[in-house]
Amino acid sequence: MKFLCLECNTAMEFKETATPDQGSLTAIFECPDCFAEFAMHMNPWETQMLKSLNVQLGGKSEAAQPMQMVRSFLSEKNPDNLTSEAPTGSIEGGGKCPFSSAVAEAFQEPAATGPVWTPEALERLERVPSFVRSMAKSSIEEFARENGHTEITTEVMDTARGNFGM
Repeated sequence: MKFLCLECNTAMEFKETATPDQGSLTAIFECPDCFAEFAMHMNPWETQMLKSLNVQLGGKSEAAQPMQMVRSFLSEKNPDNLTSEAPTGSIEGGGKCPFSSAVAEAFQEPAATGPVWTPEALERLERVPSFVRSMAKSSIEEFARENGHTEITTEVMDTARGNFGM
């Protein structure tokens, strides 16, 4: 998220934070061209959320990875982000959020349980139009699993194609 200066349409830059007042935080931004400033005041709940997600105000110089904050929070348990009291619904041995394990599982690499593709079969799959390639691949893999094939060859692809009526 970026803030734009209304006067010169330039991206505002993070300048500083003001000392939290009873759990609140104020972030001050400044236009690098005309030096106009504005402040964003966050209530205690918003401040706690930023802290628990390990958000760094002002951004970073390198591009962020997709879901970087969520991934880092789930992969690294930072005791400073958590309060000492356990909330209602806390999960034993895990984080406070009942959905954190589901989100963590969504970003894990899937286990290789499907059939293995031969180089020739993969080359042939690349010739399938891109807009239907993923559907064709999953259909062929499903056909292979249902028929006990552990390896997808061009022959398995031909059999699957005949089975699909193509």
